[in-house]
Amino acid sequence: MKNIFVSCGEVSGDIYAGIFIRELLTLNPELEIWGMLGPEGEKSGGRLVWSYEELKLMGIVEVIPALPKILRLKKNITRSILQTKPDAVVLIDNPDFHLLLAHSLRKSGYTGKIISLIPPTVWAWRAGRVKNLKRDYDLCLPLFSFEHKFLLEHGVNSKWKAHPLVDDLKDVKLSDDFIKRFAGERVIALMPGSRRYDINFHLDTLIGTAKLLREINYLPVFSIAPGLSEDLANIIREKVSASGFDYWEGEGRELMLGSLAVAGVSGTVAVEAMLLSRFMVVIYNMKKLTYIILKHLVHVKNISIPNMLTSEQVFPELLCENASPERIMNELESYLDDDERRREIDLLLNEAKLSMGDDNAAKFWAECVLNA
Repeated sequence: MKNIFVSCGEVSGDIYAGIFIRELLTLNPELEIWGMLGPEGEKSGGRLVWSYEELKLMGIVEVIPALPKILRLKKNITRSILQTKPDAVVLIDNPDFHLLLAHSLRKSGYTGKIISLIPPTVWAWRAGRVKNLKRDYDLCLPLFSFEHKFLLEHGVNSKWKAHPLVDDLKDVKLSDDFIKRFAGERVIALMPGSRRYDINFHLDTLIGTAKLLREINYLPVFSIAPGLSEDLANIIREKVSASGFDYWEGEGRELMLGSLAVAGVSGTVAVEAMLLSRFMVVIYNMKKLTYIILKHLVHVKNISIPNMLTSEQVFPELLCENASPERIMNELESYLDDDERRREIDLLLNEAKLSMGDDNAAKFWAECVLNA
């Protein structure tokens, strides 16, 4: 292979794009890698043609007004791929857009390999999308063993070895800056997310939680993800500072490692917390109509991946009106103040970590794509 198109649409997808591109270029330094990327993908050697900011959307209702823009983007990317003829197209997460793009490419005559890195969660909802994966994709590379099993059982070509965060988090340590700022403090990490939607719906709730934590002498520290756009980072800085709280602009995983516990928006951060052996209260709020629609579509009882990897729920999940500062605080205190519960949770965290595979996931991905 000489030319590979890679696409992602948010911070977490960009993180995976970054480690994947690094491994591709380690195995074949002559590769040309280009596409829709964020700062991690670009830093790792990919050529950014479209910014991943184009797809920072969330929620069924919220996407509808952006449909014309999304369809134009799909058309432009399809045209560019057909002109350039890359050997492979690797689409990372963001299933609603990437399923459309993959089908558009096939209908337009693209005959190269199409690979789904982090395929749609067909095991949880909208199982009908399995037919799209079988029709348009040559290979799926899921993150979790239970996803891999589901895909194989439904006739989709899938390969799995491990989750890349197993490798990525092995060497996380506290920097001198972190130690200097927070030494001796009882830090609780507050993670407001990386999408505009997440921040709009959860930041005020987490500020309310921070006020309760401060009353009992914990130090709440808000995470500002390094890949966050400047306007979203400023929203967090201004609101958090105005409320008298601190924030951390380094890696969120370092903040979690240096904390006693975590509270934040459901997503990849929950998997990171699990791998760092940190208890997390998972929250998620959304517009009422979105919630009603999803309630009838989703067929799993948990929204947080760590809870799908264990025999019992390891992280509390507080959704919509239940995601209040008081409820979050109750869950944090029940972990921090109860030695027996803390031991039980820590055992479950270890159980979940063991199910994540061994190592070299990103190298495995790169080899699978190069040999597809």
